[in-house]
This record gives sequence, structure tokens and C-alpha cells, in this order.
Amino acid sequence: MIVKLHTTHSTNDYLKELFKSQRLENFTVVQAEHQTHGKGQRGNQWHSEKGKNLIFSIFYTPDKLKAQHAFRLNQAVSLAIFEILKPLVSSVSIKWPNDIMAGHKKIAGILIENTISSQNIKHSIIGIGLNINQTDFPDYLPQATSLKLETNSNIDLPSLLEDIRQKLIHYLSNIDIDFQNLSDAYQQNLYLLHQKTKLQTPDNKIFTGTIQGVNLSGQLLVKKHNGQVESFNFKGVKYLGG
Repeated sequence: MIVKLHTTHSTNDYLKELFKSQRLENFTVVQAEHQTHGKGQRGNQWHSEKGKNLIFSIFYTPDKLKAQHAFRLNQAVSLAIFEILKPLVSSVSIKWPNDIMAGHKKIAGILIENTISSQNIKHSIIGIGLNINQTDFPDYLPQATSLKLETNSNIDLPSLLEDIRQKLIHYLSNIDIDFQNLSDAYQQNLYLLHQKTKLQTPDNKIFTGTIQGVNLSGQLLVKKHNGQVESFNFKGVKYLGG
């Protein structure tokens, strides 16, 4: 089922309220032409020009996925979008934990909100914002790009949404069966993998490290100048300049 809206506060919030009022089919999608308070990672707001991008959320009920394996959702969703975009933008990569980059610019963001019960993920609301036909971005988003900017072509939104939905269904339906391939593919396509980059901790300490990958818990592995590899939780470190 796909619910299409003109404007909403947030597709994630709309889907949460819809779930409270009725029984939802797995992989139900809520899509909006515009959202007034779209949410991004780290509490940021997701900016999107009305009618030019894909803004949607998908309802997912896992089959006994343990909460400790929640990062598999990030990997599955990131890879689904990555695989759809790769034939269109050769420079696409996955920025930990789940942004999609085109070169050094952000083209898509993902926000996953899980409900936990008895140490299992009961259901997930997966929000996705993908810049498609927008060509102008606010000054406070200097590192944003879109498919049109990258390809110089207008993209048909309904067709692309259906392609992404089908790819999401494939990956999420096989999240446990194909976990090793999922993890390997995520690692191989990680943004700045094996490259030195500047990073910043929450207490504003800046250091240079080499991205080594991601462990099974979803922590980013960074090799420091002394050769030691340190692991960082989500929000435990952020990239600078990319």
C-alpha cells in the first residue's frame, strides 16, 4: 500500500499515527510532496523543495530481528538506495551510518526509528529523503546535491519510488538470510574507506584517522596516527569537510 500526501508534518510521524489507528501491511509506504518538519539524523531538519524530490517512509515488521542487530536495517536500507543510484551516479557511496553520497555531496538521508519489545525489533519506521530534481539548495546546505545536478536529467519520481520500494522489500525480506553479503557490500561501498579524513568528537576534539570499516555492532572503525584502531558509536564522532 502506498499513501500519497500533498503536505505533512513528517512522513515518519504520519506513519506512526497511521499505525496507531489501523493494522498496516508490511512495507506500507507514506509519500509526501512536501513535509514541513522533516527529520534527519542528529536532530537536523531535512530540507526539500516541494514536488521535486522523494520524501517517504516505509513500515517494516521484521521476522524476529534482535535489537542488538538493529544496524542490519541501516545496512539493508542504505544498500537498497545505493544499488538504485549506482547505475545513474558512478561516484555514489554510503556514508556511515546511513547517508548516501555522490562524490563528497549528500544526495540522500535515512532515519530509522525502531520499536523494541522483548529484545526484538517489533517494527520500524524507515524515513528516506532523496534529492531528485531539485537544483537549488539553501546556503546552509553547501554539501547537498541531487540526481538532476549529477546527471543533468529530469527523473520520473513515481517510477524511481517503485524501483526503490522493490529493492527495499528484497533487502529487508532477506536481512537475516543474506547477512554476510549485506555486511560485505556495505563495507565495500563505504564513503572514504581506507582514506584519511578529519573527524570530530562530541567534546570538539579534532583528529585525523583512516576509515577501516564498520564492526558488527555498527561502530565506525578508525585507525589513528599511532596505529591503534578505535571504534565509535553513532554520534560518537562526525566527519569534517565531507
